[in-house]
Amino acid sequence: MPGVIFPRAINCRRSRQVLPYVMFMVMRCMTAAARDESKLSRLFVQYKVKEGIVKSAKGLLKHTYLVPSGPYFQLFDWDTYFMGVALSEDGAQPEALEGSVEDFLEMVGQNANDTGYVPREIAPDGFWALPEMCKPFLAQAAYRASRTAGSADWLKPWTKQLAQTLEFWENTRQSADGFFRWYNGVESGVYNNPAVVDRPAEVTEGVDLQCYLYREYRAMGLLAGKVGDAQKSKEYDRKADDLGARVRDGMWSETEGMFLNIYARTGKPIRIKTWTNFMPLWAGIATSSQAKRMIEEHLLNPKEFWAPHGIRTLSPDELLYDPIQGYWRGPVWVVSSYLMTHGLMNNGYREQARKLAEETEELLFRTAGPSPAATS
Repeated sequence: MPGVIFPRAINCRRSRQVLPYVMFMVMRCMTAAARDESKLSRLFVQYKVKEGIVKSAKGLLKHTYLVPSGPYFQLFDWDTYFMGVALSEDGAQPEALEGSVEDFLEMVGQNANDTGYVPREIAPDGFWALPEMCKPFLAQAAYRASRTAGSADWLKPWTKQLAQTLEFWENTRQSADGFFRWYNGVESGVYNNPAVVDRPAEVTEGVDLQCYLYREYRAMGLLAGKVGDAQKSKEYDRKADDLGARVRDGMWSETEGMFLNIYARTGKPIRIKTWTNFMPLWAGIATSSQAKRMIEEHLLNPKEFWAPHGIRTLSPDELLYDPIQGYWRGPVWVVSSYLMTHGLMNNGYREQARKLAEETEELLFRTAGPSPAATS
């Protein structure tokens, strides 16, 4: 059976950054009684996760914001969303997630050539410049913060800028076939995904990107409803419906039994089995028959993606599979296991979702390194 990477030692500060992911995914698969007994809750406090990932305003970052883990000082795009979700599930107030969204939206309008552009990483003293765009998670983060706060009033001064981030994708990254393009692998967050890299810039229509934007449209519709704009809410829901249908019809491969990225210049599928092909399970786009094939033929298949302690990021039968040094070409990542846990739950595979969550929890404890006391 193909292996899974097990680092011999990971500095405890690095391991802390995955705690919110793992805690949230495991808790969602547990009964209330089991949650109370989870050792993750104690670890969350022991490692002072909340204190480590919430940063005070500084420099370009004018609001309280979230970082992936204590050693970081930069604001990152999808890390902000996932950390915010985990903290809100643990009962934290939404100010840091609200502030993170505001910090990103402060950048809208700063580049005269691309209205709606937002850098994917912002530090107190600088940010990543064009052309890499912030991954489309800001509306989802804003909705999550508003739901936690019980109000979207905080977002009212920023609704125009938030809408402009989606207009950026529509105006600069949408192909004639209606699909959206990644600029490169780095922008996608899955830096060396073989279904994106080793190609010219802006030619890959990513399954994952369509799913993120589908959820952004849904979130924008919900936010518009919260502030009383029924017409805008309907418009965003229509865009989500159209994009979801386009993905189901245009990115599905009946031969492979999964969704595939598309090479924009030819319209042909990129036949590489990578974990991002499963994103429609998480986004709620896949039909029941599509979900069944993807899950039973591929995701739960130990010869492909189902590893002893998580979801492989590339199938072992791909030529570029490398479980040791491959980065996103085989090794298990918590974020991919987290998203696939929810993909399984969304489609009725709750026992498998719980197993995946618990195995990810166990992997964390096997690789977390020494306790804080041992390193102080």
